[in-house]
Amino acid sequence: MSEIRLSDIDLNLLYIFRVLIEELNVTKAAARLDVSQPAVSRSLSRLRDIFDDPLFVRTSHGLSPTTKTQTLTPVLIDMLKGLESLIQPSEFTPLTSQRRFVLSTTDFGTLTVLPKMLDRFQQAAPNAILDVKAWDEETANELDHMEVDLAVAVLSKEPPGGIRAMRLKSDYMVCLARKGHPKIHGELTLEAYLQSNHVQVVLGRRAYFAVDKELDRLGHKRHVTVQLPTFVPAARVVMDSDLLLTVPRLFAEDMVATASGLALYELPFASRPFDYSMIWHERFQHDPAHQWFRGLLRHAFIEEEGQPTK
Repeated sequence: MSEIRLSDIDLNLLYIFRVLIEELNVTKAAARLDVSQPAVSRSLSRLRDIFDDPLFVRTSHGLSPTTKTQTLTPVLIDMLKGLESLIQPSEFTPLTSQRRFVLSTTDFGTLTVLPKMLDRFQQAAPNAILDVKAWDEETANELDHMEVDLAVAVLSKEPPGGIRAMRLKSDYMVCLARKGHPKIHGELTLEAYLQSNHVQVVLGRRAYFAVDKELDRLGHKRHVTVQLPTFVPAARVVMDSDLLLTVPRLFAEDMVATASGLALYELPFASRPFDYSMIWHERFQHDPAHQWFRGLLRHAFIEEEGQPTK
């Protein structure tokens, strides 16, 4: 007998074979399949050719499976169950999931994002893991091969192809200084801002910042004395020095609430607002677990925006 390839077989025949095994009657099988009895008989004839076996013999009570059919039955049932599960919509059950969700953000993002979602994450998915990894300017260009589910960050330009982004919240820049700063009396003036030295957080290879663009437009320039790769140590440096730190307001509010030695000041010049975005690779777009994770984060920000301003 020549070799038979799967591509040569109508897979519907295997489903008809299973129905025949379960009904052991051509008429009942036809009714269940909603086809004519001759159509089932023709399918049985084709199945006999494929397996080179009668498969069933007729008795006074209907059909009786041959030894070949009895041998094939458990294999056939398992295979069809596997095929059926393959084409069914996948589901995600947070309560029993042990999935590791990877979130990429800055240390500032960790301070602002986690409090908004962590309790709900733990309650809804107590066995899942939330793994937070560092973000820098190049991460958006590397999401196609990084094991990162979501990133929360400020995009300075349009994301590359294959990257999805959703706005979460708007913010604007303010200034952090230590309480009792010798150049600040009441409010931060442009003169005090320019005469002071600054600490700057540098994420990745970025070397020029929006605040400097605004100062250039006004014909001014500030002096950055210290550059650091993360926000929290930068705020700590400011608390023990006369350096100024220009940061997003959300971060500044968090730091002032937890560090009594810091004060928040509005910038003495206009600065453009910006958006925090949730970013992911399109390969996750239709993943039910990923959809749940995105929804968790998005709703946390929506709920916060719906709360009255303190």
